Amino acid sequence: MHTFYLPPEKWQEPYCLESDEAHHLSRVLRISAGEKIRVLDGRGRLGIFEVRTSSRKEAGLFPENIWRVPKPQTRLHLALGWNKSSRRSWLLEKAVELGVWRLVFWTGKNSQGRMDNASYQNWHKKIVTAAKQSRNPWFPEPVFLSGNVQELVQYARNIPVRIALWEQECQDDLVSLYQAGPEPDRVVAIGPEGGLTQEELQVLMQAGFKPASLGPRVLRWETAALSVLCLDMFFRHREEGKH
Repeated sequence: MHTFYLPPEKWQEPYCLESDEAHHLSRVLRISAGEKIRVLDGRGRLGIFEVRTSSRKEAGLFPENIWRVPKPQTRLHLALGWNKSSRRSWLLEKAVELGVWRLVFWTGKNSQGRMDNASYQNWHKKIVTAAKQSRNPWFPEPVFLSGNVQELVQYARNIPVRIALWEQECQDDLVSLYQAGPEPDRVVAIGPEGGLTQEELQVLMQAGFKPASLGPRVLRWETAALSVLCLDMFFRHREEGKH
């Protein structure tokens, strides 16, 4: 069954897909009236709909079953130092598939390139596409912190578990900190290409961040982020399976 996106404000009678979604349904997948589709809104709402009409600009839908998926019991806030990485769009796709709660971009000493909120508009289609492919009912919320590490500290002040990845030797590794026990929210900070500076690490540690290692190898920005995402998904699913 194919999955489509309907924005939250459009979940009311008469239900219909418009624009790109209608074109994809009618012209690309060639779904006809009478067929069933799955629809999500990115805010935990899912539904099974019957297609009643199908055209390039609009597809009329009839709801057969609508339900809500609760928020994950544990949520990852992945704080990434901004950089010009050509893999940023690729990482966004993987983050959606693996269930990140928030992607928080902050400006570090080693950051390259200019950050602006327009990036969210450019990424929205990628978020939708990845969510439909992975059937993730919750879209991650990108957060842009244009200030330095102090702004990241302010963002994370109410998050109970705070971790900073550090490429040098640490007392703790990331797995052991995850095994310490489930918490509703975690923030994991990763520096831009070139990593965190010693000064930034000290600021984070003074704010309650624990430095952690991913092992003996020095990983690229996107590789470190993907490792965190996979580890988080493993522990999140394990905890959810206990309830």
